[in-house]
Amino acid sequence: MALFDKKTLKSVIFCASLMSAIDGDIDKEEWVVIKEFIQTYWQNEFGEFKSVQTEIISNIKKLLTHPKELKKRTTQLITILGQQLNSKQKEVMLNLVREVMFADRKITEEEEDLLNRFIVIMDIQPDFD
Repeated sequence: MALFDKKTLKSVIFCASLMSAIDGDIDKEEWVVIKEFIQTYWQNEFGEFKSVQTEIISNIKKLLTHPKELKKRTTQLITILGQQLNSKQKEVMLNLVREVMFADRKITEEEEDLLNRFIVIMDIQPDFD
């Protein structure tokens, strides 16, 4: 059985993409991490990923142009995911956003803030290696 259904996987990928974009610089190394995650978890029965990718990028671009809305919507999404995801899914998601954050070897205040919000709102204890 797959770890994620299509809806939750889209949300997790959105969170990782947001982590990549939150500092205003979408780095190539960050997208390598996200693409590897997609290849691991995206199922053929979910359909073509390209349309999902377009939707995610469009939503992130809109949010990044409205900082107050960004914080509000991000908090809402994290809260919903915190209620929907089981502990294993939360662990995988948290590791993914952390890997994205570290991929370019430049950690910004915005990235740290977003990671901390994931940890606090989802009420999870990180188990980083």
